[in-house]
Amino acid sequence: MQNSARQLFTPRGEDHVYYVSDPSTLSRILLPNPVRERDLREQIDMMADAGIDIYAQEVWSQGWTVYFQSEKYEYDQRPQHKRFRKLIDSGTQPVEILIDQAHKRGMTFIAGFRMNDGHAGHNRRAGIGVAEFIESNPQLRLRDPRPGALYQEPEALDFSFEEVRDFTHGVIDEVATRFDIDGVELCFREIGYFPYGSGRERAGLMTDLLRRIRATLDERGKAAGKRLRLGARVFSTIDECADLGLEVPVWIKEGLIDFVCPMDSMYNEFNLPFDTWAELTRDSDCMLYPGIHPWMSYRKRYQKMRQTISWSVHRALAHSMYAAGADGVSSYNHFVPSVWMAPFYPHALHVFTHLGDPARIAQGERHYIFDPSYAGSTGFGEEGRCVTGLMKADKIELDRSDASPSGELNFNLYEDLNKAHGATLLFRGFGLTSEDDLEVRLNGTVIPDERIRRTAARDVEENTVDSQRIQDGRGYPCQSEASYLNAQETMENPGRPFATRCFRLSPETVAWGSNTLSVTLNGSDPDARGESIVIDEIEVFVEPK
Repeated sequence: MQNSARQLFTPRGEDHVYYVSDPSTLSRILLPNPVRERDLREQIDMMADAGIDIYAQEVWSQGWTVYFQSEKYEYDQRPQHKRFRKLIDSGTQPVEILIDQAHKRGMTFIAGFRMNDGHAGHNRRAGIGVAEFIESNPQLRLRDPRPGALYQEPEALDFSFEEVRDFTHGVIDEVATRFDIDGVELCFREIGYFPYGSGRERAGLMTDLLRRIRATLDERGKAAGKRLRLGARVFSTIDECADLGLEVPVWIKEGLIDFVCPMDSMYNEFNLPFDTWAELTRDSDCMLYPGIHPWMSYRKRYQKMRQTISWSVHRALAHSMYAAGADGVSSYNHFVPSVWMAPFYPHALHVFTHLGDPARIAQGERHYIFDPSYAGSTGFGEEGRCVTGLMKADKIELDRSDASPSGELNFNLYEDLNKAHGATLLFRGFGLTSEDDLEVRLNGTVIPDERIRRTAARDVEENTVDSQRIQDGRGYPCQSEASYLNAQETMENPGRPFATRCFRLSPETVAWGSNTLSVTLNGSDPDARGESIVIDEIEVFVEPK
């Protein structure tokens, strides 16, 4: 099998764990009002103690500065940023404290810039409004023709206009000039940067902006006696980036960027093409730090009181990234659930203490979850579409009225099971019962039915929504398809029960990289309710020796 032809990579460089702090969340959940210098130093100490190598503080979003005040740019008007006023009015810029403490603790400090930001709708509903530059220049905003409420809210800027590019370059120039940063990250994760459908045509305009930023950083870095890094946080695939006008291969080929962080804008993807990104970066000086999010998918985000991925899922994600050729991992939005869910900071940061070491990751249990990232989400129009318009809701649907219906799901697994104590694969079928006769194949090999375990019939009958449990506030039951919805929707739409099938994995049936699960319904349970079976979740558990 392909499993025996695996290729292992050694991460390049010395920095392997990269943490990004967004403009507001840590200020709300960690910092008191008013903020003192020691609070900011303690924040950085927490990061350093957790083994973080690179700390990025986003200092620019929605046309506003955060963590520093500028004479040319407007300071963030949201309430949480008022807590910095006392420091700023005393003549101290908060970002200066973060930089100083990061350097004292041996961390690289990156200033982050949101290249458009989708929170304008939130701010308007809160009565805050948007930056004056955006408010007073409606002609510079994108008008997205696609259906879906989330395409209409961001009030994103159109980088076709020189004024927008100048506006963005100017604030980066100011930060690089005023502060002792080690580099800049450009965060691309919003609906667009050019009018819909014109990204590939106008991509040269964004590339020219990156060339301009690179030249500015080189000039500032020369004066500071160091190379200032330039990185880009981009979408999951090279094609998605290209559609939005982001010529990432050109940026790497020309040496414009020093690191790239591909990721979905909200959710983790084990099937993200880490290997393709590695092929693009390995022969260059550009480091690869794929992003890790708190949740696997839209519906899992609202499961079990919005419970985040476990440490074993973190390990599985990092293991996949390193195995495919990444140089490290980057964490995005990690802090968001810490607002309401234990373990809180600093304990929740401890997951990072070993994510920079592939050998240590391999010593812990790894839990892989392959589910449709945007199933249930209609924010970007048709259910299952993400911000770039790509459909991310793969599934097998078996129509009970058809003769032996079948389907396939592909999943990436970078595991040498000869080095594991054991591994198990499970899949869930909504509308599936224990009496349905399935033929299951893994990479073309039939899994004998006697090796497959299944939920008992009584368990399937119990897989119904307990509305009272939700109403009493004890959390989502997560026993049925509807449990992925919010509480009100769940009570009104009970959804279908599911059944689970699982089997132990053997090294000879598992491929290194791409794998295919095939399922055929050879015999339908005559007492089954519903017209079809939907299988869209696979999980793999790997226990090391």
